[in-house]
Formats: sequence, structure tokens, C-alpha cells
Amino acid sequence: MEELIFFGEKQHALDAQCRLSIPGEWRRREGETRLILIPTPGESLLLFPFESFQDFLVKARSISFSDPAAQKALARLGARSRDCRCDKQGRIKLEREMLNRIGIQTQVCLIGAVTHIRLCAPEIWEKLQYEDEESCFAELQKIGENNPDLARLFQGTIGR
Repeated sequence: MEELIFFGEKQHALDAQCRLSIPGEWRRREGETRLILIPTPGESLLLFPFESFQDFLVKARSISFSDPAAQKALARLGARSRDCRCDKQGRIKLEREMLNRIGIQTQVCLIGAVTHIRLCAPEIWEKLQYEDEESCFAELQKIGENNPDLARLFQGTIGR
């Protein structure tokens, strides 16, 4: 199965049923596109391909049922997350309550975050995308540290 990669940013309007169109290049060419929606502590929602989320599931299954903190965290994640499957038109259904919590009324900014999609209100993304650029470069360098060419690329060159 092809690996989904998410680049770019797009703005879409929600329809009357709170459905959001996922861009064609962010969906599977063959078969079903299944995404896991996870709320964040901040002002956004994250959409992960189901296959990526399966790595987390393997680790979650290994947690002891006698670990109350882990069980509480898993219960909170399970209660707040949603399994989203694109319909034939490439739309997913979102819950109004979740959208209200992050300030989305009718317009949604979809940000390609390489491994997942970040959803937020357009005004929130406008503010966030230029905040603390230097620490973003530092994080990207850490991610690319096992690949020297990639690490050099992230030494302050993105966005300039």
C-alpha cells in the first residue's frame, strides 16, 4: 500500500453537515482512505493515516493493564479521537463540538505536516506559521540528525 505524504496547505469550507473535503493528492489512489482524528491540547486537530496510527496501537497494546496512568491516558485518547473514512467524494464527517473547541466555524485550514494533516482555523494558522521559526529549524535538525545532508538542509534554510 502506498505511503501517504502530506505537503502544502489548503483552505476548504465545511458543508452544512460539517463534512470536509480531503484534497485528492492526500487520499489513496486505490482503496479506502482511512484517517484517525486526534484532538490536540492546542487549537488544532490532527489526522493520521490509519497505517501510521497502527504503530502506536502496537505500543499501546503492550502497556500493562495494571498501569493506571497509561490506562487513563489511553481512555482519554480513545474517548476524544475518531475514525474517519473518506466517502466517494473524498469527504470526512467532523463533529461540530470538536470544531467549536478549536474555533472553526465554516473555513478550515488543512496543513500538510509531512506525516499527518493538521486542521485549524485559518486565523490560527496565520499566527502560528511565523512564530518561533528558529526553534522549528532546531527540531527539524534533530529529526534529520541521522542524515547529514538533511540536517544541513534544515540549518535555517526553510522558509527563506
